[in-house]
Amino acid sequence: MMEHVKFKNEMPFSDLVMIAKDIIGNSNKIEEKTGLKTLGTVVGVSDGRYAANRTLCFLDKPPKQGNIERLRESFIVTNKDIAPALGDHWLMIVDDPRALFIDLVYKVKATTGFSCFTSMVDANPNIHPEADVHPQAVIEEGVFIGAGSAIAAGCVIKRGTYIGCNVIVRENTVIGCDGIALYKANDGRVLRFPHLAGVIIEDEVEVGASCVLPRGVMTSSRIGPKTVIGNQSNVGHGVTVGRKVWISVGCLIGGNTTVGDGSTFGLGVNVRDNLRIGNNCSIGMGSVVVKDAQDGSSLFGNPAKKLHRISAGPER
Repeated sequence: MMEHVKFKNEMPFSDLVMIAKDIIGNSNKIEEKTGLKTLGTVVGVSDGRYAANRTLCFLDKPPKQGNIERLRESFIVTNKDIAPALGDHWLMIVDDPRALFIDLVYKVKATTGFSCFTSMVDANPNIHPEADVHPQAVIEEGVFIGAGSAIAAGCVIKRGTYIGCNVIVRENTVIGCDGIALYKANDGRVLRFPHLAGVIIEDEVEVGASCVLPRGVMTSSRIGPKTVIGNQSNVGHGVTVGRKVWISVGCLIGGNTTVGDGSTFGLGVNVRDNLRIGNNCSIGMGSVVVKDAQDGSSLFGNPAKKLHRISAGPER
């Protein structure tokens, strides 16, 4: 299932076009096209690379050929160069689709609003009575914490965070803050891309002290079951970490990276953004990873290079 961020109330596409025209201030700068399929109302927003059905997304780069058919189920903000490839889709055509999408999201956020959790979470905000939350922790509205989980003093858990059962979050960790995602619009404005997705932490995860786990932009940051994250680590926005992963003290994982099941990271490993680290990889202490790693790889150094099998952490 493709993830999307849900509106509190569904909206007709025509309403979003009217809001867009109000933002731009000149209706002649927006061209609207109606697609062949009847899609009904818009249910939320999603990433145009993985657009969910009946959601608003943007495309400012040509879509992959295999995605064009799937995009017929979405409402798309795009430009005149890309629009011909999407001739029978639902389109809003403007000069700077990314900038308009950002402006639209902020406008909807201030009016209609978005649900606490994305489509990946089938739960209502709630702190289970068997969860142990320290009185000096800050838990915002719109958070789920499952049975048996423990949140230590000084932690800040922000709206849109889902924490499963038997999770340990140690002192002074921040979960669900915004990451850094800036865009310089064609009109010279520097826009901060809104982080609408959340953080999903599955059962039996342990997060060390003074860690930072930002929320995702359009797709949630996700930590798989039985994973351990060491003290003072930063797991970037939109990162997906698999099950039984060991991340040692002081590791940095760049945004939108995927880490496979059973992988281990030694002390102080740095991983560039937008990479894929495969299953059962082992990355040695202090390594700087700048390329994808295939399943079972052992990496060490700066930049990290493939070695014969090494062990970077305990058996998981």
